[in-house]
Amino acid sequence: MRMWMVDTTTMCRKHLLGEHVETHMILGTLKSGIRLDGYARNNLLELKSLKKRHDELATEMVRRGYNHQSPLDWKEEDTDSLFQTDEVKNSKVDKSLSLEELHTRCSECRNNHSS
Repeated sequence: MRMWMVDTTTMCRKHLLGEHVETHMILGTLKSGIRLDGYARNNLLELKSLKKRHDELATEMVRRGYNHQSPLDWKEEDTDSLFQTDEVKNSKVDKSLSLEELHTRCSECRNNHSS
């Protein structure tokens, strides 16, 4: 599971839809009480931005003509009630490192970004 946290308009279809699914997977993991320390430590998670990020991804999906039917039932303030460390609750994705990693993995995202 990963939150790329890059400009959604430059993401290829696979990464846009993939990150969208992963926001739902993160929420399911949180509701199951599973800890996410490793994801936070590895620059993959920005928990306080989960709802906002999901909505950004959904907006871009709709803009591209995809049919988005899966709202994320989550509020930032719900984060405090979770069994997660402060490190996880306050984790931030380093957006430049994330963008660099995405461009290393995906030529389509890289080309979209430089257009």
